[in-house]
Amino acid sequence: MAPISHPDEMTLPNKATVSGVLVDATLSPIAQGKIIATLSGSDVFDDGMRIVTQKVEATTNARGEWSMQLIVNGDGHNAATSWTLEGYNEFVAKVFEVKSLFIASALPVNLGDLEKTSAQNLKAARDGGSCRLLAVTDYADYAALAENQRRDSDIILVGAA
Repeated sequence: MAPISHPDEMTLPNKATVSGVLVDATLSPIAQGKIIATLSGSDVFDDGMRIVTQKVEATTNARGEWSMQLIVNGDGHNAATSWTLEGYNEFVAKVFEVKSLFIASALPVNLGDLEKTSAQNLKAARDGGSCRLLAVTDYADYAALAENQRRDSDIILVGAA
């Protein structure tokens, strides 16, 4: 019989705070809307390959703002996971859908910023020889990332807003 692991002995995945504002076609904020984030794929860890899935939900406030903690992709050796985010208004009609998002680091990020960098970061995660461009306010932010989230090929832009 295998020994029972205690929660403090397990390494928990790193999470990033992802936020945004849900707006309608007239760019008015949508109060009481719903954001659903779904992680799917597989990853290779020290103990073998695992299917990785998670679903996270958030409700928008009166100003359409939302925020959620999402697992950072690529905690294992070979990231093959991606996030899908869907936004629904108060009548449960789909407002937007964003597929194949890749969250590269545990730093807080706005959904609009994530969409702009996601395709390149996803490609870099699949191809270990590619480099990623990571914008940080201070190099200490990058250095604080878990070792398995940093790469020798990373290009770090320090002082980015």
